[in-house]
Amino acid sequence: MDASCLLRLFAPLKTFSRTGISKHGILKLPSRLASSKAAPVFRTLEEDPRRHTMDHVGLFYKVNEIEMNTVLKRFVHPFQQRLIKTFNEACFMVREPSLELQGYLQHMNYDHPINKFILYGTKGSGKSNCLLHVVHCCSRNGWIIVHVPWGSNWVRGFRKEVAESSYKSGRIDLPTDAAEWLSYFRLQNQGKLTDIKTTSEYVWTRREKAEIGTPLDEIINFGLNRLKFSSDAMGVVLKELRLQAKSSGFKVLVSVEAVNGFFVHWENNHSLRNSEKKVIEPHEISLVHNMKKMMEPTWSNGAAVCTVEIEATGYRDNYTPLYLLGQEGYEFFDPFVPILVPEYSEKETKTCLQYYIDRNWIQHERAKTEEGKKEIIFISNKNPLSLYDVCSSL
Repeated sequence: MDASCLLRLFAPLKTFSRTGISKHGILKLPSRLASSKAAPVFRTLEEDPRRHTMDHVGLFYKVNEIEMNTVLKRFVHPFQQRLIKTFNEACFMVREPSLELQGYLQHMNYDHPINKFILYGTKGSGKSNCLLHVVHCCSRNGWIIVHVPWGSNWVRGFRKEVAESSYKSGRIDLPTDAAEWLSYFRLQNQGKLTDIKTTSEYVWTRREKAEIGTPLDEIINFGLNRLKFSSDAMGVVLKELRLQAKSSGFKVLVSVEAVNGFFVHWENNHSLRNSEKKVIEPHEISLVHNMKKMMEPTWSNGAAVCTVEIEATGYRDNYTPLYLLGQEGYEFFDPFVPILVPEYSEKETKTCLQYYIDRNWIQHERAKTEEGKKEIIFISNKNPLSLYDVCSSL
């Protein structure tokens, strides 16, 4: 064999390190040359979301157990929770919409009022997965996360506890939901609230009040111990975050999934009702009122990233923000940046199938063949949720 033949044979190897991993943490070598310790082609070894680039799109990355049980605890779709439990690991695909959104957040001017972004797409396209990736990145950068797992849950519910607001006449409190959110907020932001203290005095009763300089943790504890004031405590926490984000130098990310539930009346038997059996409108609920303030352009050093969901309102004809938000919601958010989360690409679909095969989620031998994969892709139409449903029985 002459020298030119040897050069052609080994030329593809010159761009890779000895470990078989590229500079982006992605396996590039053919399987016959790869080390047994190298990551398979459907995943990346880069677990820091801040370092993900377009080279990582379509690959799975692993989230450690601590962050999964704290910051990202309620971002996971029910079908993904089942997979995490079955696979004994939490892996999520890097998608282009999440990288696009991270690019916006990285280059924004935070001296200006907050910018708003809305992720939209068909049911099961991966909006929550993209939001998880963005929140994971912001949390690693020290942002305070204000997250509502499913906005429409606050405007509907069977036999949910409701009470007249002690702060504002005509407004409705949801004591249990407010306490649950306070507990979740503290869990998500462990170690980030220590230095935040109130800038005003807050009077709860004639004998109880929070003095100026009260730590935010004490406000949260008061709301958890006194459910009657949990909605008020939540309002205080959100108000102080808005007031101090700029002056104290911390950034705040507001993320509400199914935010269209805040603006569209839920026409169903499970609508919230007061003691007189009257249906409660979303704008009458104190939790919704306080969270909508976090999405108004009245403060800076933060951003709002939300999703709109077909299931939140029962409207099925379209999935665009204008249709799902309605006129009131669209005018509230305007201006905002809409970001479409499409179905999987061909590459992403094959990557997902390979991950399922590696984890033995797909066990039928025919499903592992090229013909079987093509059939699965055709039936699922490359929709992540449909893909999971189809593969669940294989």
